[in-house]
Amino acid sequence: MGPILTTLIVIGIIVLAIALGVLFIRHKLSKVTRDYLGMDLKQTSELIKNGLKDEVTTPKSISNVSAMYQPKLMRDFPDMSYDRFLEMANTALMSILTAIEKENTSELKLATDTLKEKVCNIISDNHNKGLVEHFDNIRIHRTAIADYKSTSDVATAVFEISFESLHYFSGKKNKIPENVTQMAASVTLSYGKQFTEDSTSLTFSHNCPNCGAPVYSVGGRMMQCRFCGSGVTQDIHRSWLVSGYKFIK
Repeated sequence: MGPILTTLIVIGIIVLAIALGVLFIRHKLSKVTRDYLGMDLKQTSELIKNGLKDEVTTPKSISNVSAMYQPKLMRDFPDMSYDRFLEMANTALMSILTAIEKENTSELKLATDTLKEKVCNIISDNHNKGLVEHFDNIRIHRTAIADYKSTSDVATAVFEISFESLHYFSGKKNKIPENVTQMAASVTLSYGKQFTEDSTSLTFSHNCPNCGAPVYSVGGRMMQCRFCGSGVTQDIHRSWLVSGYKFIK
């Protein structure tokens, strides 16, 4: 028997052994899937494939307790519509994602220093890894209020947003994905013209144009200075700042 024939026989034996091994593994996997899932390996594969398809096409669920919080929000701020609040939350999310992608916190509009610092940290973390985070083709599915609190000093509204985006990182040979990613995030809006932050809360004040004293209030178009009695008009639309945001898993 020549060396060439011997080599071919050895290769044939190896190929046969690999084929038998694959068949054995498939048989075992099929038995496991039938025992635990009640379906064979092919059916299980289709189930996983369909599940992955749903993952990129089904919007993320979000909390929607507008029936509880919307009436109180509207009572506190009768000069603003609920749709205006939703628009502010969506605009805030877009500006945050744009700031992360462009690595520039100046893209943040009406944001607190705390939020700017948080976004800056995200940018720095990506930069240290040699990555740039991208959010392309953003499409918002739904926005709803998830929480609302107000006192005589501060009002805070949390909105959850379900959206999709072509989300990926460039750098280190990362490829642009073919499918969009379904995502969800919460955005916090806080009411006030001048914010000061301490360990417990955010407070704000409006200054009386007559005597200069601070005037505290939530909502309403006209406030009254308790020192001189002058009326103080509020520019409510400019009084809300974006104070927080996070992704929802």
